[in-house]
Amino acid sequence: MILSLVLWAAVSLYAQKSEEPLKEPLPIESVFAAEPLSSDQLAELIAQADPNTYLIDVRTAEEFKSGAIPTAINIPYDVIENNLPTQDRSARIVVYCHTGHRASIAKAKLEALGFTEVNNFGGISNWNGELVRH
Repeated sequence: MILSLVLWAAVSLYAQKSEEPLKEPLPIESVFAAEPLSSDQLAELIAQADPNTYLIDVRTAEEFKSGAIPTAINIPYDVIENNLPTQDRSARIVVYCHTGHRASIAKAKLEALGFTEVNNFGGISNWNGELVRH
């Protein structure tokens, strides 16, 4: 008798919990944003010339002028939240700097503003191609 009461209580409790509405799933970082791109992957991305993909050099203007990855635009990390490359929060954005530290700060700022596809390429030394001087 006691066993059947315990079983009945367990089944009732389970039934009540299963009727609760499902909670909103936690946001999952996109595959694009999850891991730094390789130099070859970035070169392929540049070659695609997708107008909804932005390559942003977050170093200072002086550093940018000394050599940048082709097609990159310069938006220093400390002003990026006030100088967005696009209003489209689903645009693919790749950020880089000298070592990757400022790029990680820029990535965090952009994600805090709702951008979901931000990739930290890291440091410019990860780029195996030619640099463009401005």
